[in-house]
Amino acid sequence: MKSSLLLSLLFIQITYSQNMKPNEEVKKLIELGRDHIIELAIDHLQKDITTKITKDDFHFITVKASNKRVLVNFGYNVIYLPKNTSYYSDFIVELPSRSVSKSIESNEGSNTTFYHPTQEHLAVINFIKNPNGNSIDVFNKGIPYSPMFIYEEEKHYLVEFSSRDPYLGGVYSTEEIHKETGKILSSLSGHYEPAPIIHDSNDKQEIFVEIKE
Repeated sequence: MKSSLLLSLLFIQITYSQNMKPNEEVKKLIELGRDHIIELAIDHLQKDITTKITKDDFHFITVKASNKRVLVNFGYNVIYLPKNTSYYSDFIVELPSRSVSKSIESNEGSNTTFYHPTQEHLAVINFIKNPNGNSIDVFNKGIPYSPMFIYEEEKHYLVEFSSRDPYLGGVYSTEEIHKETGKILSSLSGHYEPAPIIHDSNDKQEIFVEIKE
């Protein structure tokens, strides 16, 4: 895989009142609803990103909560990386701690930027995913999928897809596609085996529930 992952946690200290515990803070957040939580997360994320962002910049947003915290995931289903580029490919904002984690996908680029697809990006993505022009939405907006990364090479595009769940397993595939003809030059695919489930009576797993409203 050519992908590189960087998770940087930026912790911003917040002050709780003496009579308020973190789980009570989470309860109040949940009561405010999904849209309010997303806007609050974007406000925190905006402090870390110089480019102006809105929720429409992302392919999907999920909001999940446990009794300890709320996780807001901003992500993309498809990203095209020309040569010598590097983009943030995923963000997670944790509330109420306001910590931010960022994933990075790079095609030998050193300056990582926020992903805003250009017309060139869109043309290549449609060339790969929608060669017949039949698809209305190649990004499957609003629905979180395992991401597809398209890397520009000298004479072809390298297309990588990976879907991996630690308990269910998953699939992966890699294709080399000719830049001009769209012909598949090579392909490789396989499956991930699910990890064995080990029960530990002392291990209390944190359970998250998706907030949809």
